[in-house]
Amino acid sequence: MKGLMKIISGVFHPLLMATYLSTLLFIKAPVLFPRVLPEIVPEFILVIFITTFVMPAISIFLLKAFTVISNFELTERVERIKPFLFIAFYYAVASYLFQEKLEMGPVFMTVMIGVTILIVALLIITRWFKISIHAAAIWSGVGFVSALMITKGIDLGWLFYGLIMAAGLTASSRLYLGYHKPTEIWAGILLGYIYSFSAILIFL
Repeated sequence: MKGLMKIISGVFHPLLMATYLSTLLFIKAPVLFPRVLPEIVPEFILVIFITTFVMPAISIFLLKAFTVISNFELTERVERIKPFLFIAFYYAVASYLFQEKLEMGPVFMTVMIGVTILIVALLIITRWFKISIHAAAIWSGVGFVSALMITKGIDLGWLFYGLIMAAGLTASSRLYLGYHKPTEIWAGILLGYIYSFSAILIFL
């Protein structure tokens, strides 16, 4: 069971959420991205993957190589600060480039900027409280999608329920593996979902 929980925790790593969410919306709600032609969607998702996962992951790897952090799980609260700064920087740069160079439109930019702000908020919170980043990240995705289903009328079908199940399993895996206490998990869930849901309702 522990091995399965580690797999779930890895598959739904916070840095992969932008790629998963973008892929889901490109496939099920392409109308939200009028400037992205269908034939370039794979290349666009690759760009998102590189800027929001590969580059931050390389930075974290280098921090580990230079012993700035003790492990990739960032189990020590005080070790999260520098990785979070790098991640926030990459997301901020990605948001700027997508808007200035590609003019992605309000939905995509609200999500990207919203995620960047959430990362900064988590960075501030983690100075005093070891909130679950996994829970906050994936439930943030659920919040964005839930609000878009209401405001834009998109229909994700069974994929929406699959997303909720994945979010529940991810939060449970962090608890099972002993990385977080229940209060830290619930704090991540509530912050991620409420913040992201509200961001769509307020800014779109």
